Amino acid sequence: MNMNNIPSPPFSYLSSQQSFLDLTSLDKIITEHEVSRQEAFNLGAKIKAALLHSRASLEQNISKEEISSLQNRLEELVQEALLKDKGQTLNKTSRLANLSHLFGDYVRYKAYIHFLDTGSLVKQSSLSDMLTDEEYLSGIITFNRDLARYAVGRATERDVNSVQLARDLVSKVLDHLMECDFRNGPLRRKYDGVKYSLKTCETILYELSVTGCDIPKNSHVREAKRARIMDDSMPYDELDELRKRMVNRDELRETVIKICRDAQKAAKQAIYALHRENVHEAEKLIGQCEQCIIGQLRPIIDKEPQLRYGSFANVMEEYVEAKMFHAWLLSEGGANDFSKQPTGKVLMPDEFTEIQNQLEPEDYLGGLCDLTGEIGRFAVKKGTERDADGVKLCLQTNTSILYAIESLSKLPGGGIGKKMDPLRHSVEKLEKMLYELSLVKAAGRNITAEIDNEMDPMNES
Repeated sequence: MNMNNIPSPPFSYLSSQQSFLDLTSLDKIITEHEVSRQEAFNLGAKIKAALLHSRASLEQNISKEEISSLQNRLEELVQEALLKDKGQTLNKTSRLANLSHLFGDYVRYKAYIHFLDTGSLVKQSSLSDMLTDEEYLSGIITFNRDLARYAVGRATERDVNSVQLARDLVSKVLDHLMECDFRNGPLRRKYDGVKYSLKTCETILYELSVTGCDIPKNSHVREAKRARIMDDSMPYDELDELRKRMVNRDELRETVIKICRDAQKAAKQAIYALHRENVHEAEKLIGQCEQCIIGQLRPIIDKEPQLRYGSFANVMEEYVEAKMFHAWLLSEGGANDFSKQPTGKVLMPDEFTEIQNQLEPEDYLGGLCDLTGEIGRFAVKKGTERDADGVKLCLQTNTSILYAIESLSKLPGGGIGKKMDPLRHSVEKLEKMLYELSLVKAAGRNITAEIDNEMDPMNES
């Protein structure tokens, strides 16, 4: 056999001493969460079907026993879902799967049957205390669509009294909602629909009046302040307390955003300081970011877990990136000597002891992906110094990170999937840079290796 026809082995981008990043423990957490999420989806499908059957039963000529049986089944499923979600999302920001949406629909249904029984709005205190304020509000807002539909049905029977009751309750709910400050979001969009529900009811009453029905004048006039004291159709005290809680939550959100802005700025500046080889300043800034998270942000997040996503999650990701870049640059023995090669150490999730209880898989993986961008910048510096060993270390680290993330059973949310293509692109650029440095060495001339300005597509800021 002619050995010239046998290709040589692939180039060894990874040294024999280079160990792959082991994310087994993180993969286990992600897998367990995905299993719980899928179980929640399956349970949610049962709740959705039970809600549809229960709502349909109200408009069917079936016995009270059958209606009660359907309602009991719905209550059992909702209670099961609430307990399951509480166990899985303790200190988390959001419900599993689509349970929050379904709990809002459950409140909507409870509000409807409560109206049919009493003509009043259901109290939040009469529902499970595991339902959130947002779910209760979502339910009573969308419940107004049911009132508008109910008014159409009763108007078909020319039942003026029932139409008036529906119209009056929609009007009172709208009056209260107008006192709330709904930021742009799901509740705001749903709130806008209440106005159309009221318009529907008003139009129906007008049409009934012009076709011969006797409509009492000013039956819904808002004598407001005085009438509110005597009105038992609205739980005004509970609604006022709910509004105050929302105002307080909005104030906390503003506080979190402000603190997060300062903390994120400190983490970014720490990374810039490390690139400038100003280690003392970088460590000081990382410490400031850490203190913001532990001393100022964590108490607020513990009190209001739903504020975790958004600004706080971005800070956690930026802090992880800065902390990991600092550890990666440490030379042997822990000394910050930039004349020596970095150790290339990549911190694992359990090594973030100061914030471990606050660190989510999305935070760690987001910071890990962004770390490869900073390593790419460092490789550019090494490339201009003709340091092939330094570039190869950067390539080994980024390749190891790429393989580790690709080995996960499933990527979590938080935009991690969007960072994978830039990460692969970064590895390819480093491979090309190493090749170009080999050309420089072979040519024996002082030429500059071509370096693409898009070396760091993930860390433009």
